[in-house]
Amino acid sequence: MTTRAELRTSLRQRLEDTGASPLWDDATLNDALAGALRVYGGRFPMEASTQVAVVAAVQQIVVNGEIEPERIVRVIDPIGREIPRQPDEDREGTGWGLLEQAWRWWNGALRLELPALVGTWQIDYLTTRAAPVDDLSAVAVLPGDEEIVLALAAASALRRRAIEDGKRGVRVDAILVLAMSMRDEADRLMVARRRRARGGVLGGR
Repeated sequence: MTTRAELRTSLRQRLEDTGASPLWDDATLNDALAGALRVYGGRFPMEASTQVAVVAAVQQIVVNGEIEPERIVRVIDPIGREIPRQPDEDREGTGWGLLEQAWRWWNGALRLELPALVGTWQIDYLTTRAAPVDDLSAVAVLPGDEEIVLALAAASALRRRAIEDGKRGVRVDAILVLAMSMRDEADRLMVARRRRARGGVLGGR
């Protein structure tokens, strides 16, 4: 897996900033990479799962951690059944699930239509790709997607430089054009990546 240090080195090469006195310091490029990962993760979120041990036949399962309810992909009960989401139109008690289990999300918990089976419940969901906290940890980027992150980070670093130069009265037209070119490249790569994913070439992990 690629590390932040490796991505930063590649970013410097892309920015042609590998001299003895670099234009961008490491902290600035780390910020650019973190922002790029947020954009990348927004378009291509990670697949994640959490498991909750249920020890009684309750109808509310509290889930630790931050899960966005709209990003829940499926809920699986202890015997491996996929439990459907309760339809929005039936949330006022119109009769859904009198004989079937279903769930909805409320205040950090799964609200069940029927008492839960005792055992381990699994929630599969999509989540963002967090920026690494150091230079040695692996970055949550799929193999082959590093160029997307680099193009996004380069665009960010160039825009930031244009703002700083503009405040000093320096013409920034060329820098902004290059920044837009990098962002266009990132968008093109993301479109191509999505097409490959739809074709089954890439997964979401």
